[in-house]
Amino acid sequence: MSDLRTDEEQVELIKSWWKENGKTLLLSVIVVLGGWFGWNSWQTSQQQKAEAASELYSQLVDAVAQPAAQQTEEQKASAAALATELKTTYAGTAYADFGALFLARFAADAGDFAAAAAELQAVVNTSKADAVKYTAQARLAQVLIQQEKFDEALALVNTVPDPAYTVQFEDAKGDALYRKGDNAEARNAWIRARDAAQTLGLNTQPLQRKIDALAAVAGDA
Repeated sequence: MSDLRTDEEQVELIKSWWKENGKTLLLSVIVVLGGWFGWNSWQTSQQQKAEAASELYSQLVDAVAQPAAQQTEEQKASAAALATELKTTYAGTAYADFGALFLARFAADAGDFAAAAAELQAVVNTSKADAVKYTAQARLAQVLIQQEKFDEALALVNTVPDPAYTVQFEDAKGDALYRKGDNAEARNAWIRARDAAQTLGLNTQPLQRKIDALAAVAGDA
């Protein structure tokens, strides 16, 4: 009888505990399961979003495969629309940054340096990817040079943030210094850019032409 009483007591204890805690336990299970399914749903959504962004980016790259001078106005408009969609639909991602970089390029090609500078400055301010940020920084310096804001451009590229960006930063620095009339320092910057390009296996001819042109000017003087 003692065993039976013990079993009955256990059943009553379970009933009592369930009455007091069962709803909370059930809610916790629902929350846990919902969270698990929600997490998987979120992962699937993010994967689909990334795939869609990647496809859109591929379309944009294909759209700008031809040089701007060879594109029709319709093609340029289509490329701009793709870049805008990439920037707005996928805000906060690297793909949005890429869209902004392309929009800056289109604006610069059209001679709208103010718009190009605005796009690039936004990327510099908000990009979470150093590679994208540094690329935008060097390009922004070049746009500022076109606006004759030489000191602002130099401030952007005064310090090379990563050896991989020595070419872009020193090239822009040389351009700004040259436009300011400091040929000696411009030449030094271009030489550093050329040497870095050579180390990285990049084409050094454009930089060498700049260096040679300054040497010719110095020789004539």
